[in-house]
Amino acid sequence: MSTLVEDTRQATRTTTIQLNQPIELGGKRSARISAARAAQGQAELDVAARRAQVRSQVMAAFYGVAVAQERIRLSDELGRLSSQARETASKRVLAGKVSPVEELKAQVAEAQALSASTVAHSEWRAAVAQLRQALGDPTVKFERVDADIGRLPSAGLWEPLAQRLETAPAIARAQQEISRRQALSDLERARRTPDLTVTLGAKRDQQLGRDQPILGVSLVLPLFDRNLGAILEASRREDKARIELEAVRASVEAQATQALAQLSATLAQAQTLRDKVLPAARQAFAASTKGYELGKFGFLDVLDAQRTLFEAETQALSAAAQAYQADARLLELLGEPTPTKD
Repeated sequence: MSTLVEDTRQATRTTTIQLNQPIELGGKRSARISAARAAQGQAELDVAARRAQVRSQVMAAFYGVAVAQERIRLSDELGRLSSQARETASKRVLAGKVSPVEELKAQVAEAQALSASTVAHSEWRAAVAQLRQALGDPTVKFERVDADIGRLPSAGLWEPLAQRLETAPAIARAQQEISRRQALSDLERARRTPDLTVTLGAKRDQQLGRDQPILGVSLVLPLFDRNLGAILEASRREDKARIELEAVRASVEAQATQALAQLSATLAQAQTLRDKVLPAARQAFAASTKGYELGKFGFLDVLDAQRTLFEAETQALSAAAQAYQADARLLELLGEPTPTKD
């Protein structure tokens, strides 16, 4: 709306009041709305991607604490067994059945077990600090977490991988960026069409003593500006978005393939350790301990069986930790897993 006053003398003054209403042509409004909706969809995808990332970090830190707890339990159990072995060796030395050297070996094994327990408690404190950081609250306090680390994640939830990639947050965001760039390109093309301006108003002529209506239509002719530069820039940015989509897809696919392979390998390793290695190691340790008490085996046999059992337990925990880390990485890359239709 505008007001125009001609002449400062009231008797000869002319006052014009008019309203100018631009009317968009060429589909500018619909193109602008499409671009805004695409930007809104991209923001929603950014939130979903960030949510998956935070959930992945919390899950990895949570199971890191759970594994650290189990390492403490394992190291405490090793310390208890080492103390029992030392007491048994001391009794056999007092009975004159074995050399005092075996008691010294038992004391060394007990000291090593205590050292392993100290390391395990230190790792637990570090894991707790990482979980607090992932939760975003460094003041949260807890003594332990309730988790069944024997229930390992499933690789089948992430298969087929090609289908999961289509819903990956990073890929979905790159696809949405193409849609946004397409909408912006359409908007720049629409801007080649000039807008129409309709003018309505009234003019008061004090000298003549009458009012006159005003009606006008204006249109800017784009003789020298066809908006070609902006159209070319928008088209090139659209092409760039398509290339970035392929790069993002290749990167996500490579990382997801690696994480899934790691998950499958660690699950196979954990299964072998639980079904074959650990039962045999426990049986060998029990037999060697009983045989040592009966004087059928030397203390080195007991130490060897104990070391083998501890290493197998440690390997099983490491496999579980790697499996949870790979599963958390897949969650960050591919988003929340959903059941697939057969």
